[in-house]
Amino acid sequence: MVKESQPLEGETIRFDQNIFSILAIKKAAYRYIDVFSADINLQPPHIICSLKFSPSIDHHRANQLMDEFRKEVLDQDLRERIRVETEPIRKLILAHAFSNTGIASHERIPGA
Repeated sequence: MVKESQPLEGETIRFDQNIFSILAIKKAAYRYIDVFSADINLQPPHIICSLKFSPSIDHHRANQLMDEFRKEVLDQDLRERIRVETEPIRKLILAHAFSNTGIASHERIPGA
């Protein structure tokens, strides 16, 4: 948490690597690239995010952004898990959709 009396330089947020993926943290950090930069490091069992805010960001806004960042990491991590869990279903739906188009039966296979 950023204190009002301290100069605004940077903050560190820790995520448990057994709960959150680095990819989710990277995606979340990218969404906030206009207001802070993130240095992401592994220090098992944690993923350490050192945030450096843009000069125009005050303490109150920095605290809000850190809360929003934590929520975004959770959102990105859940999206990633849902994508993995539903991948077989998505492939099945796509295979079924393309099997009914007739495109595959009209394609000529070179050399066949």
